[in-house]
Amino acid sequence: MSTETMVVYWIGEEPTPPSPTLQAMPAYVDVVPLAFVNIDDSYKLDFRFLCKTHPATVIATWIRIVRANGTKVLLSINDQKLGTVPDVAAFAEEVAGAALQWGVDGIDLDFEPPYESQTLLQVTSALRQALRRVLGREPLLAAPIYEPWADMPDFLKAFAAELDFLTTMDYSPYEGLDDTTSLFEQYASITGTPEKIAIGVSCMGPPPPPSPAYFTPLDDVVKLCQWEPQGGRKKGVMLYTSSYDVKTRKGSGTGYPNGTFTKTIHQNLP
Repeated sequence: MSTETMVVYWIGEEPTPPSPTLQAMPAYVDVVPLAFVNIDDSYKLDFRFLCKTHPATVIATWIRIVRANGTKVLLSINDQKLGTVPDVAAFAEEVAGAALQWGVDGIDLDFEPPYESQTLLQVTSALRQALRRVLGREPLLAAPIYEPWADMPDFLKAFAAELDFLTTMDYSPYEGLDDTTSLFEQYASITGTPEKIAIGVSCMGPPPPPSPAYFTPLDDVVKLCQWEPQGGRKKGVMLYTSSYDVKTRKGSGTGYPNGTFTKTIHQNLP
């Protein structure tokens, strides 16, 4: 069993097959953010992207199956409107109600492109309180970050303090092993610890050749799993995404047997 955390996104819009259903998520995956929930112009949650291929009732059933295996499940809210919520308390209550209805363990806050927003910090704090009250247990709060966050060190530090962990997504584009680990070290220095940060890898395609831009080479995935930062251990590794971890899919594919990236992380994570 790995001592570090394995985070694997699942995308609701992907056709299955070829992409795996959520219920097929291996039990050794620790955390699964469900991508994506958006925010409409009235600042209400919009589940159309998440439910593009499968209805909410089916996904909710799969969530129960995955959680029964011991895996934590998060709703991933991907919207820049997180930084401009006009009624923070009402929004937090709506999100907490959705978390209860879907049967998840918490929320993943995908705020991009990022900018310094005190509202985001207020939303994050209010979410923890609302989720704790509505769910009756301590919620799990996470967020992905990438290079622009390093230019806002005070804001990143304050944001990280509200979260259980961060994941990096410096694979869009992927600039190589050294750049990826160097950015991780920057985030760790800003937040004060590497142990709240999982390093991100991607199997978005197509793989090189011809286009390496959004694809972490499998050899580098192994190295990033085994790599440890200065002054401590990383939280673990995040994969974006199991839905793309298939040999072939429309316009893309890893070129490896289905599930290769997911299995490789499991086999190489400390």
